[in-house]
Amino acid sequence: MKLSDVITNPVRMKILQFLQIKGDATTKQICEELPDVPQPTLYRHINYLLKEEVLIVKSERKVRGSLERLLALNETKFTGNADIADSAYQFLMALYGSFQRYSDKENADPYADMLSLRTYMLTLTDESYADFFKELREVIEKYSKPQDGGKSRSLSVISAPVTEEEKK
Repeated sequence: MKLSDVITNPVRMKILQFLQIKGDATTKQICEELPDVPQPTLYRHINYLLKEEVLIVKSERKVRGSLERLLALNETKFTGNADIADSAYQFLMALYGSFQRYSDKENADPYADMLSLRTYMLTLTDESYADFFKELREVIEKYSKPQDGGKSRSLSVISAPVTEEEKK
């Protein structure tokens, strides 16, 4: 199955986004972080992601008679993906769909809702860029816990090399 078909499901996308921020987690931790998704649904999608090798089991241990697995993203599934253009297209179309549904709302107020579309060009060494993403993950993790009275917002980060043509 194509990677884009696997990851574009909204529940699977939530699981992957959580693991992108956290790095690794148990199924129990994923359930705690996604209380709006029924547990059986989460387990089904986690097992599907494992079957499709989008997730990997980093370690296993016995906890009160059951097996606890530490899960992580299978980075090679994303970085070594020959279907990267299709995956990017699916990702961008999912974002477009979110913006379209938002703009169709009668009471949409981009200013009040803090809608933001930004592109920043960075020229960094690979080491500095890795440090930047590490710090970005730390900031996102700091604010990733739902707050009472808070609004859900989607934050997407896209990183791609810039061609010489695009620099002009």
